Amino acid sequence: MTSAIPAVLALIAGSAIAIAGLVPWAALQYRRRGTLGIGNAVLAFLAVVYSLALVTYTLLPLPDTSEVAALCRSASGPQLTPFAFVGDIAKEGGLSGPRSLLGNPAAAQVVFNVVLFVPLGMLVRHVFLHGRFVAGVVVGTVAGFAVSLLIECTQLTGDWFLYPCAYRLFDVDDLFANTLGALVGTLVSPVLWILTRHRGDSTAGRPRPVTVWRRGFGMFCDLLAVTLTSGALVSVTSLGFALAGHDQDATLPRVVLATLPFVAPALQLVLVLTTGRTLGEAVVRLRPEPHPSGWQRLVRWAAGSGGWATLSAAAFPLSGLLAFALAVAALIGLVATRDRRGFANAVARLGVQDERASDEAARREGAADVTS
Repeated sequence: MTSAIPAVLALIAGSAIAIAGLVPWAALQYRRRGTLGIGNAVLAFLAVVYSLALVTYTLLPLPDTSEVAALCRSASGPQLTPFAFVGDIAKEGGLSGPRSLLGNPAAAQVVFNVVLFVPLGMLVRHVFLHGRFVAGVVVGTVAGFAVSLLIECTQLTGDWFLYPCAYRLFDVDDLFANTLGALVGTLVSPVLWILTRHRGDSTAGRPRPVTVWRRGFGMFCDLLAVTLTSGALVSVTSLGFALAGHDQDATLPRVVLATLPFVAPALQLVLVLTTGRTLGEAVVRLRPEPHPSGWQRLVRWAAGSGGWATLSAAAFPLSGLLAFALAVAALIGLVATRDRRGFANAVARLGVQDERASDEAARREGAADVTS
């Protein structure tokens, strides 16, 4: 059971970052700027990579069951003495100059802990408080302290009591170094403006072309929402059964674990039936055109990512082949259909347009009525 925990933690972290972070942030950029832009797309990708790297470095590798007893016997307890790293540097030979900084293991560890949190301070200030110096510095630094404290407490409690003891050291100096790194990050955060600046903010309310990249990013958001949500549900439930001592081959665990992969596509079906579009389309500000009827909404879901996820979770003969065929059709439809409407819309006899197009048409009609 313990050997599967790293994969579970990575999947949970990826789900939280991709769904709770990346997707809403991308939606916000489309509403603020009218488009995501290459710079913001690169920044989003780097933020996901950094977040996963932070989780991996601070939590993994997790010890195997056979190693836990030995780790508990050798555990030295938390390090609560501030600036103890100064003595550690001296024990390792001290510093004779700048070149010896990275040659001293204790000094290199402090530098690394500072550098590790610089991106966090940069991202927090840039995303939430760009242009506000004092608030950006304060909030970014506090965010760094909070994240570092969460990590240290996770280590202190043995991954929140998943292990009987702390297999890594709680070090108050790491908390100081991480917070300092976040502070430095807030100060250098303005360099991100070079990467993400965009001159089209004043036209954010105007309709934009439906491009392959825009449609593709919307499909990617749908894929994240469906696959990672299903994966996280199954992984967390599986881990829960294992921790509770249930045999996963028993009837109840097998039924529950076989049913959970259908939850995410079912939620997407509810969304499509009630709003007419998927989560990914809402993120990139696209909507089907004309207004879809009930059967068209059902067809769009079945011929799109909802149908693909359902077939992937099913166990009947040829379900995997049908899911693969839908995925291929989606990719071909992305580049081959008129106006990039995609395979699902083509099957449902619908087009696709920027959601702002109908708003602009309504404003023009209202202006014409006033004029007449």
